[in-house]
Amino acid sequence: MKKILIVESPTKAKTLSKILGKGFKVLASKGHIIDLPEKKFGVSINKDFKPYFQVIKGKKKIVDLLRRQAEDADMIFLGSDPDREGEAIAYHISKAIKRSDSKRVLFYEISKEKVKEALDNPVDIDMNKVNSQFARRILDRIVGYSTSPLLWRVIKKGLSAGRVQTVALRLIVEKEKAREKFVPEKYYEIECLFEKDGDEFKGKLKTKKKIKDKKEAESILEEIKKAGNGIVQDIRERKEKVNVLPPLKTSTLQQECSRKFGFSANKTMQIAQSLYEGKEIDGTATGLITYMRTDSLRLSEDFLKDARKFLKDKFGEDYIPEKPNVFEKKSKFVQGAHEAIRPVKLNIAPESVKDCLSEDEYKVYDLIYRRAVASQSEKAKVLRKKVEILCGEYNFESKGQEIIFDGFYKILEEKPRDIKIPELEKGEKVSIKEINLLEKETEPPSRYTEASLIKKLEELGIGRPSTYAPTIKILFEREYIKKEKKSLVPTELGVKIVEILVQGFNEIFDYKFTARMEEELDEIEEGKKEWKEFLREFYNKFDREIKKFKEEISEMKEEVQEKVGRKCPVCGKELVFKWSKYGKFISCSGYPECKYKENYGEFKCPECKKGYLVKRKSRSGFFYGCSNYPECKFTMPVEPVKRKCAECGFEITSRIKKNKKVFHFCPKCKKYFK
Repeated sequence: MKKILIVESPTKAKTLSKILGKGFKVLASKGHIIDLPEKKFGVSINKDFKPYFQVIKGKKKIVDLLRRQAEDADMIFLGSDPDREGEAIAYHISKAIKRSDSKRVLFYEISKEKVKEALDNPVDIDMNKVNSQFARRILDRIVGYSTSPLLWRVIKKGLSAGRVQTVALRLIVEKEKAREKFVPEKYYEIECLFEKDGDEFKGKLKTKKKIKDKKEAESILEEIKKAGNGIVQDIRERKEKVNVLPPLKTSTLQQECSRKFGFSANKTMQIAQSLYEGKEIDGTATGLITYMRTDSLRLSEDFLKDARKFLKDKFGEDYIPEKPNVFEKKSKFVQGAHEAIRPVKLNIAPESVKDCLSEDEYKVYDLIYRRAVASQSEKAKVLRKKVEILCGEYNFESKGQEIIFDGFYKILEEKPRDIKIPELEKGEKVSIKEINLLEKETEPPSRYTEASLIKKLEELGIGRPSTYAPTIKILFEREYIKKEKKSLVPTELGVKIVEILVQGFNEIFDYKFTARMEEELDEIEEGKKEWKEFLREFYNKFDREIKKFKEEISEMKEEVQEKVGRKCPVCGKELVFKWSKYGKFISCSGYPECKYKENYGEFKCPECKKGYLVKRKSRSGFFYGCSNYPECKFTMPVEPVKRKCAECGFEITSRIKKNKKVFHFCPKCKKYFK
């Protein structure tokens, strides 16, 4: 009997082939084999949103191979990922190989037991999931193909807009604008270092409002100095339980990997994918974690039993709660069969497989393992202490905390530090060892990091587990945002795009509207809404906004054109900034009648002093070259920064990462320096 299992990933196919042995032939589709056409709209609005799917360029050989193998197969199983996208891949494969009797198998974890269980219980393709994915794909195609050409007319060709990516960009831009509007204010704090029997502890002056006047702060400081010591007025102690952290889901995995390791969301998901698809451990192929695209915090009954036994054997009875910890569903729609991300087997400890994993894979696996186990541990207990001390007429407050039972912190191997306050009695004196006047300044709103952006998108209900990483990745690829340290900063181009799209499509790129779209896609998946009805409702609103945008396009183009502040030397009209595929340049506002233009860039060419350094593309990738090419052939391999070379004094260098360290590279003397 010939049995075929088709999955999307070659790595997954390799692991499953080793698990199943000779009884199965495991093939990989290498992702999607069928999609909407790459260079055409591919959707007929007039024919009730009929999609014209076709074999993806370069995938014909794979489709032919799958068809040949399927011709004489007795049983065909489709094991693509257990989500909407995976369901659509399975549907398209079944149609391409012309086998309507194909069965769907769902691998939430890739282990010998669970793979056998899935194959023993195959199901039909879930058309609700397929329709939901079709609706998302068509919706995104309509938005992208309709709005992108309008951007070209206002700014330049080659730009793209997207339903979720534009909303994510809007968040980043609005945060940046809030920072620009922010006016910092100075204020003053007074801090005392108290001492009792050699033990030191800090206290902060209690005030009803911020002290903004320096003279007032200095006057208070002098009065406190005169007091000489403090008198304990009040002591409050309370024991608190610290809630256990839940296991990880897609968004929190990306946030934690960003916070702890500095990984991008895309890198995190690539690593998690490799852990899910499997490794060979002691001669046995197995997946190490459950499916990593999930918004669920549920853990299976088997895992809960194993985790409680593990905790008892390794840490003792004190570390096991009376009942297993259950975490509430925060999302309005959590896929029922999905679990949180957890290790497949607790006996595969991170340390035991360290040699089988890369350094980054080990970090991610260790994080997932500890969070899953810790989620079933007992709460930690903390003693919190608050002391009020009177110094003359002024009250100081000291706060302390001490962990009296580490609970789940023990499994995580990280905990908040103790802040100790010595034993004190009401009415006793404490000496002032030091008193400091601290000058501070109100801080602008923090920029988003990848972690905080994902958290915000999730809070707003925008996107789903599978969309966070690709959304951020495309914003970088399109050069709408850049990274400064860990912060996401919009580029000038990114700001312009948001200004145009939010003004022109106020409803479509609204946070609440985008979140509602996600909810309706979930309703399609649940079978509560018909997918074509959903598209009709959307298109009625969208079409009105498209028509309105087209009517206002001339005014909009004029609004976004930034004036240089000089006249054209040829015809005398205003010079304006424009954009091309190479970036910003100066042009005559009288174009096309007057074709005068100038190069523009942040950096003047250090060699010819006439042109600017602009980004260009070659066969091997991007580089920076003089806009006066071919007269000037100066180039740099990486983006220039304003930093003189420490060796030869050349005025610009490039920041380059080498062996995980940041160096500056000089394009003149070809040397690296820290």
